[in-house]
Amino acid sequence: MHRTTLCSVLSIAVVTACATSRGFTRTDEPPAPRWAAPALAAAVSVRDGRTGEEVELDELFDRLATADAVFLGETHLDETTHRFEAATFQALAARRPGRVVLAMEMFERDVQPTLDAYLAGTLDEAGFLAKARPWSNYRTGYRPLIEHAKAIHAPVVASNFPAPLRARLASEGLAALEKLAPEERRLAPAELFPHRPEYWRRVDNAIRGHLAMMGGMSGAQPAPDDPRLDDTQSLWDNSMGESCALALAAHPGSLVLHVNGGFHSEYWDGTVRQLLLRKPDAKVLTVAIDPSNNPSTDGADGIGGAPRADFVVLAEARAKDIDDGAYAVGIGRELAYRLYVPKGATAPLPLLVWLGDDGLSARETLAEWKERLGDAAAIAVVEPPYRETQEDLIEGGRWFWPDSFSEDVFALREGFERLSGYLLRNQPIDPARVVLAGEGTGATVAAATALLSEQLDLRTLAFAPRRFAKIKDFPLPLPELFGDAERAAKSLALYASAGDEEWWRGELAEYTAIGFANELASVERDPWLGDLARENAVRRALGVAVLEPKADAARRFIVAKSPRERAWARRWTVRQRRDAGEMVAVLAAAPTDGSATELDTPVRASDFAAGRPLPRCPGPFGGTTVIVLPSGLVGEQVDAWRELEKDDPLAKKSRFHRLRVAHADGPQGLAPMLDELFAAGRKNVLVVPAVFCADGATMRELALAARANEDRMTIQWQPGLGALGSD
Repeated sequence: MHRTTLCSVLSIAVVTACATSRGFTRTDEPPAPRWAAPALAAAVSVRDGRTGEEVELDELFDRLATADAVFLGETHLDETTHRFEAATFQALAARRPGRVVLAMEMFERDVQPTLDAYLAGTLDEAGFLAKARPWSNYRTGYRPLIEHAKAIHAPVVASNFPAPLRARLASEGLAALEKLAPEERRLAPAELFPHRPEYWRRVDNAIRGHLAMMGGMSGAQPAPDDPRLDDTQSLWDNSMGESCALALAAHPGSLVLHVNGGFHSEYWDGTVRQLLLRKPDAKVLTVAIDPSNNPSTDGADGIGGAPRADFVVLAEARAKDIDDGAYAVGIGRELAYRLYVPKGATAPLPLLVWLGDDGLSARETLAEWKERLGDAAAIAVVEPPYRETQEDLIEGGRWFWPDSFSEDVFALREGFERLSGYLLRNQPIDPARVVLAGEGTGATVAAATALLSEQLDLRTLAFAPRRFAKIKDFPLPLPELFGDAERAAKSLALYASAGDEEWWRGELAEYTAIGFANELASVERDPWLGDLARENAVRRALGVAVLEPKADAARRFIVAKSPRERAWARRWTVRQRRDAGEMVAVLAAAPTDGSATELDTPVRASDFAAGRPLPRCPGPFGGTTVIVLPSGLVGEQVDAWRELEKDDPLAKKSRFHRLRVAHADGPQGLAPMLDELFAAGRKNVLVVPAVFCADGATMRELALAARANEDRMTIQWQPGLGALGSD
């Protein structure tokens, strides 16, 4: 039932597209169901591959129908792409009735008899699928093509090199071809033509991460003049190119429509060139089909770069076929950020776009950079798109997951481009002083964005990147692929952690080879200078004054063990340097040489009574902040907190907020307090221990005490009061 429904959707969509492309309306067709895909003309945008001008579907099909061979380059999994391919086949068959041959990478030459038998009706579909080795997404991706070919009695060519024969060549070499029986030898190209070095450069670039993993980047690569005839890519392209040439010879006057992965036909190379080597007089037209979140606008400013196809089709990325066991649909998602623009600013300001490490919040990080830069720059701190509960029970951010790294980074790159564009259009920002910077995993995303973005002029700073290995999976933006297009002015300064320099040295050498400006530096090893060194690197990139430490500055330290505690402590270091002229290091343990003294970071009720802001419970209608006192507080300290509760500075500022104070345990502990609040109808609560920053064990104990109320109340957490308020 499910399969029938999927095919019905495709059939309805394709019939609609073809009917409108010929200018007639089928009045006898029932209306499309509400869940049908949108009309194809609304889901794709067609551009001339050389000029970028928009082309109507009718015109595209008319122009394609004049060719001897048409290559459709696809990404294999996109639903709209497959709808477009089916519509193209039907439109060409209507324009050249009885003279269109379908050829497909998705079937290998040794299954041609099985394919022919199914098309002739002598083999049922179950038998066909059992013998033809179809791709896993055959039903949703390629069945409409085969079924239409069967319906109109059009020949279909299985064009790809057979996998069983490829395996034999891998073990025995090309000499194995001469040992084959004649019927087997015909499954391989009669002659293998070599690719050009520039094609292999693009191939190697596309799989550079795999080559590095296999040791290919350490001297094991083939020489530039190696024809690499036995390479799988060569076998595929030769086989498909020859198959198209043979089809033209076998069906004089016909058009061959070949469906293949986009790389095989980009830049009129690969399979296309292999056809032209065999049929140099053939008129060939190519179509590159690119999934796009916004087909109508993504091509509005032209395609960009060196031409890679006669036509480019931007196809709405609505749904994806099965991939690694899972299907997917495309949905829009927001990329949130916090923004500070100095009040009253009119002159163009530099802009810092900051990406923090995993687990941190944009609100707290923005407060830190406001503390550092003051009114010298506009600051945008981006919230990581994934939320996950940290060890301290706070919902922190995460930039990417290992299995979706590429998709996550590409989405983030687009988000940063839109963010920067919006601010440049609407705020007093100097476009020549936009700086993208980050630390940890945020630095990894920043470095990848610098590599991939061609829309923004960017200075990028990446401090101590983490989990960065998959950056090598991205193909490099080779200069020859940009043609005469103006390149973005961008650079990358990367500050590697100890032990990571060698990896980054190799990666950045590849960037240098393609003309991408970069520099490699090490993170400052002196913990008393590292924080200021990072800030000054940002200041230099923004074009604002750098800060010089006092030569005789006293050295202090704060011990901080968790990522959040370190982030909070860094803000204290900024204030201490500014207000007292002292250099403060954030350390995992106190130094034993007596070279520095510890900086006290007290959490006192008197500070909040004097005006230091208390954290407010989040929520549209406010809530109650519950401060949980640690064990061991003496009576005078407890009394001060009780006085603060009675005075309730939160309630004075908003009638929707309240302050309550609980003890670690006992009758005035957190659990009885939550029961009391629930009985009073106050069900939205923020729980905060009265310490600088609690560890995970402490927060888990509090969560255990709150468990009886977690289903009937909204309980939120903050691991301490060291964040210097809720700026």
